[in-house]
Amino acid sequence: MANIFQKLIPYKSPIQLLVEHAQLCVRAGELMEQAVKDYFTSREISGISKLIDELEDEADAIKLKLREIYSKLKWTYFNKNDFLDLLHNIDSIIDLTDDVLKMLTMNSVEDTPEDVKKDVVKLAELVRLSIKHMYDSVEELKTLIESAFSPREVRKEDEQAQVVEREEHSSDLLGIDIGKRLFSLKNRMNAVDIMFLNSVVILLMRIEDRAKNVVEKVRLISHS
Repeated sequence: MANIFQKLIPYKSPIQLLVEHAQLCVRAGELMEQAVKDYFTSREISGISKLIDELEDEADAIKLKLREIYSKLKWTYFNKNDFLDLLHNIDSIIDLTDDVLKMLTMNSVEDTPEDVKKDVVKLAELVRLSIKHMYDSVEELKTLIESAFSPREVRKEDEQAQVVEREEHSSDLLGIDIGKRLFSLKNRMNAVDIMFLNSVVILLMRIEDRAKNVVEKVRLISHS
């Protein structure tokens, strides 16, 4: 009889599984930031790449479980499409961190100016922070649901969204500035290396875009 009920009722709620998925993104973001630092000091990063692969596998398992659960649910706290959109963006974050690591293992760049190295590392740090804020937002959504969307918790979510918006603006400006400086070095650096580093910067900016998408979606849900 116990087995029958375990099949009928998920052991963990969908929102709890979503929080766990977001936690994996946080860990991947921390590893990604470390990998960027190690890359510019000529340290081996293949081990970090393997760790992120393992996190991505865990995230994929959660994603499949969530889709299976949601296909069977008759009632949800909010629109099913909103939930699946959250899942898609969170999943994209861990996929993109894996893409960054794969990129970094493909090419070794030489003669990169120290100021460019420093700012790419700074961008990776800002992206890692945006992933953490994304996680906080998803965890707050869980609290919102448990509180039946109390006005106090809604205000906290609004404040969190404002923090993310400010940080994304700062990251966008830094990313564009790095790109401009890289292309200004076209007569000094290898053109392939310039394009390579610019691609890494773009990937980092895309991660933050996905994190912001999650925060914005949670904010919309909290006000619906």
